[in-house]
Amino acid sequence: MSIKHSILSHSNQFNHYKEETKKAKRENDNLKKENKKLKEEIKTLNQFKEGISVIIPTYKGENHINTLLESLESQTLNPESYELIFIFNGELDSTIDILSEFIKKYPKLNVTFHFTPNPGAANARNIGMELSKREFITFVDDDDFISPNYLEKLLEYSKPNRITMANFMNYNINTKEAKSTVPSSEKEYGIIKNAPVKFMSQAAVTVAKTIPTYAAKRVQFNTKLNSGEDVSFYGNLYSKFDFEFYFIKKEEEVNYYRIQRETSVSQQEMTYQFNVLDRLKVMDDLNESHKAAENKKVKKYIEMCFQGQTGFLQRYLEKNPEDKDKVMKEVEKHEFEYFPYFLLEN
Repeated sequence: MSIKHSILSHSNQFNHYKEETKKAKRENDNLKKENKKLKEEIKTLNQFKEGISVIIPTYKGENHINTLLESLESQTLNPESYELIFIFNGELDSTIDILSEFIKKYPKLNVTFHFTPNPGAANARNIGMELSKREFITFVDDDDFISPNYLEKLLEYSKPNRITMANFMNYNINTKEAKSTVPSSEKEYGIIKNAPVKFMSQAAVTVAKTIPTYAAKRVQFNTKLNSGEDVSFYGNLYSKFDFEFYFIKKEEEVNYYRIQRETSVSQQEMTYQFNVLDRLKVMDDLNESHKAAENKKVKKYIEMCFQGQTGFLQRYLEKNPEDKDKVMKEVEKHEFEYFPYFLLEN
């Protein structure tokens, strides 16, 4: 071998070892980052007490909150294992007096409340998450109610890497009848693979589940949205954490009861603002979550949320076909990574 070839050979070997050394250093740096992240998560987990923080936004609840309070007082879970956090948002009414009497009547319950002049459940929930001191968080609306075993069973099945789902029931206040909103989940329970895609509507609803507190505190409800903040929140949450999903068996009757009311999103008056502009704002948030999501199943879930929001545009155009060009131009302004144009083709 010539001197030239020998030098080149040694040079190539040197470059090879140099690259291997760089690669090993990068891997070592990544391991250090992962180790640091794990230590921070463990430290964060240790900050919380065992149990559940129940976050309850309330606004002028004087005419309906008693039903919820009765269901909270009837919980089978030891009061030492949960805290009730009421967030009064906006103008006050006699709800504060009702709650004060409730606290006097049931002193063993761990109840706190906070006032904010800013209206909106999204802002109230953000405050509630900041105040939470337990391992897990669950949200309850002030005009709904829960089964007696609700908190006990949710806590029993909750884990730091898990979203635990209860049965979500629509309750007719006149007939006293309750129907499951996700009939297909009645046949499946336990750990369910691809649950957000299978049960998209339940995965996206704010209530009827527990969330690990360390994860919830890293995500905020978007207070700038007029509606759809729950869809935005869970798209963001699921894109950041690799959760498993656990459905509690129907026969255990761990039920969240949503009382049917006229102000639900599905019954909103059809307007350009609500059906188009407000939906596109929600999709702006979903777009960021879609970009961030590394899990293909989570991406699929977010795409299904896109389709759900686009359904509002679709229904608007069915009534107002003359606005088709206007709507399409508005969509194009957002430069979404994913958008279900096929829903608007007809």
